[in-house]
Amino acid sequence: MKILYLLLVLGLLCINAAAQSDSTGNRIWDENTNQSLTYTWTPQTYSGFYYDLDTGEGSENLTVRLTEGSRTIEKNNLQYETKPIQTDFEHGEWGSYQVIGFMAERYFAGYTGNSGFANKNISVISEGQLSKVLTDTDEKKSLYTGSSLILEEGYTLNIVEVDVNGNTVWVQLVKDGNIVDDAFLSSNSDYVYKTGLGDAEDVPIIAVHFAQIFSGIETNAVFVEGIFQISDKYLEIKNGDDFGEMEVSTISSSGIRMRNSDSISLSRGDTIDIMGKLSFIVADASELRFAPIVETSEPGTYELRGTVHDDKFDTSIWTPFNFEGFYYNIDENISTESLVIEELDDRTIDDEALVYSTRPEPVEFEHESWGNYEVLGFMAEKYFAGYPENIFGNSKSISVLSDSILSKVLIDDDNKKSLFTGSSLALENGYSLKAAEVDVNGERILFELYKDGKLLDSGIIPQNGDYIYEADLGGAEAVPTIAVHVSTVFRSRETDAVFIEGIFQISEDYLKVSEGDSFGEMEISSISSSGITMKNTDAISLSKGDVIDLMGKVKFRVADASVLRFYPFVEIETSKGDQLDIEMPAVIVTGNQTEILVKARNVSVGGVEVSFGNESIGTTGDGGNLTYTPGKEGSFTVSASKAGYVSGSKKVDVVKQGVLKLQLSVSPNIIREGDQIKIKVTDSANNGSISGADVFFGGKKIDEQTNAEGLTSYWVTAPGTYMINTTKAGYEEGETLIEVIENVAQFTFSNLTVEPASVEAGTAVNIRVNATNSGNVAGGSKVELLVNNESVDSKNISLNPGESKPVEFSHTENDAGTYKIEVGGLSKSYEVTKKAPFFSGMATVGILATAFVVLRKRRK
Repeated sequence: MKILYLLLVLGLLCINAAAQSDSTGNRIWDENTNQSLTYTWTPQTYSGFYYDLDTGEGSENLTVRLTEGSRTIEKNNLQYETKPIQTDFEHGEWGSYQVIGFMAERYFAGYTGNSGFANKNISVISEGQLSKVLTDTDEKKSLYTGSSLILEEGYTLNIVEVDVNGNTVWVQLVKDGNIVDDAFLSSNSDYVYKTGLGDAEDVPIIAVHFAQIFSGIETNAVFVEGIFQISDKYLEIKNGDDFGEMEVSTISSSGIRMRNSDSISLSRGDTIDIMGKLSFIVADASELRFAPIVETSEPGTYELRGTVHDDKFDTSIWTPFNFEGFYYNIDENISTESLVIEELDDRTIDDEALVYSTRPEPVEFEHESWGNYEVLGFMAEKYFAGYPENIFGNSKSISVLSDSILSKVLIDDDNKKSLFTGSSLALENGYSLKAAEVDVNGERILFELYKDGKLLDSGIIPQNGDYIYEADLGGAEAVPTIAVHVSTVFRSRETDAVFIEGIFQISEDYLKVSEGDSFGEMEISSISSSGITMKNTDAISLSKGDVIDLMGKVKFRVADASVLRFYPFVEIETSKGDQLDIEMPAVIVTGNQTEILVKARNVSVGGVEVSFGNESIGTTGDGGNLTYTPGKEGSFTVSASKAGYVSGSKKVDVVKQGVLKLQLSVSPNIIREGDQIKIKVTDSANNGSISGADVFFGGKKIDEQTNAEGLTSYWVTAPGTYMINTTKAGYEEGETLIEVIENVAQFTFSNLTVEPASVEAGTAVNIRVNATNSGNVAGGSKVELLVNNESVDSKNISLNPGESKPVEFSHTENDAGTYKIEVGGLSKSYEVTKKAPFFSGMATVGILATAFVVLRKRRK
């Protein structure tokens, strides 16, 4: 019955989700779900658009008008509009400013009379300009004399000196090595840097709040609390401007409107650049199915949220159609996960009223000739569930889910890669596949598989063959965990190489799941080869401003507002496994040809677009290489980008013929206060050691010049970010930035338990949490126990670096209800029930005596 219920729910979810509204509500538009041909994506329904949950205000809307039976969006039938909205600075004392979402990115639109450090209304959008919000934080930072606050876009705020009385600090703002401003500030004051942005004059683009200034016998320091920065590179917009497929129709202080200037074909399997980072992804299927997506290839953390539950959308069911965090294959229309609130009592989800369900589904490998495998989305992550028959030479099917095991899909890739003999393909979990040797006929390749540097396996693979590595996963034996397809083997007089087209890898560190297992607020109620169902064991309180860990990476975010407004979300970090790395000299010479090599996972990558500064200089060949001859000197950023990879960049200096530039390297790589660092100076021509060079640390000259080996040393006494530069007659100056880590005790908390989960009024619960000092020095911390957001108890602990210990509390409540326990940022809820009726002592004795007599009679 449980499995039947699971299948029925999954079968109806998409219909129910679409039924919220036929003209908006989901991210996926599917012609088979009876959605309106006029459809709108809003900030409440699409996580790519800017949305302020606390106020319930969003900025962007995108409306499409489709024609039944057609795959074409006719001219002017895709309309986009956005408007500026008020948002609070993270540093609350500064008030608020105007922000606008534009092409799924957050931009600054202007200051208002409520913007603390601006002193006046400034609307850059009315000038047809938008500037990106680079930083908005209230994080506390400590800075010491000689250190720098590293800002964005080449800006640094240097702490030059603190006066002897500790009343004033002298700061200098530096942009790309040049001083652009300086100021003298007192405690509880703001440093503000203003500049012109096009037609808008005196626009504050940097604000830093100095909370305190300290002057000691040995150390001078300032404490920063509040940083705001917008870009000085603005986006200029005017009527008639084109952005991808869209053209600006109106722009004013009230907002921007755009529409498609030409028809747009929604062809099967296409990804269509609509505007900026916003695209449409179209299913490679006979039926029309498409959705907006925002590029997330750049390194960083991205929030994928579901449709918002509020007074407009009474959303209680989330599937991949309206929650981008859940696993979904748009080509095959495969979805496995759902989250359903069966009953919501004001701000409380009652016990077992939140139901999560998932089931395995077959999905094609990216390398299509391999066929398909079973995949299962579990807590918003993609897991391997099994292979059907005749995959990778196995005559029988393999179901790891039937053994209550799930293994993460680490790689499923069909991008073409070239691997030269002696080089290795970096896989996940410490594995690497080395192309050891090509046979004399150039038809086969000897592969060697290593795990953490140790040889594990080898195999000889012919052209158009597969290398397969098998391992045992719990009770499932001989499961193919790594598959690599060899498309071509190449042998020449100078180079031997193999071309790979198809990589699949699953993790050997499997997840064991059983009935009764708990994940966050959820507990597995049923599991079989057909799927998994979980329910909340305790009531969940949707308190104002809360972030609730539901299960795994899935969380609820609740508005800090009187009206109940919340959504499910997951945070994803762009994997660095597919990061493009650029290999080239740090200093090159004008007129000299330079070789640029681009790799990912230590393998050369072809078809990568390379830019030098703002100029595109071509794409890499199959060997991942490209040659370029610089024409002018200066400092440039070389960048590499390709769809499906994280873009890479590297800063290089171009010097004139005959000019030598000094280069700096610093060890160790991780520097802590109190460390002695070694600084090595070399030249740009042949990396030769430079003796007699002057070296400056944080603007102060180091006493000793570099020795014959180009080395000098320095004791670092304070944390922060510091500029190190070096000079010598006849050479161009060299510089580098280093970060010095503060020696601090850093406490993290895990495994919060509240037992029992339900008690009678007046009965104590036992609360336990594990505390760990993840810092680099011993230290103490005060651990507070909060009940319903109020502090009721605390304990002091002291731990050595890396040490862990449990912290325990006992707490009693006398009134029935649901109580939220918080310790160290973790939270759990437990239930207090009414106390059982009271019996008098004599009555109790009488009952016990009667029971005793009855038991004796039964025994006779």
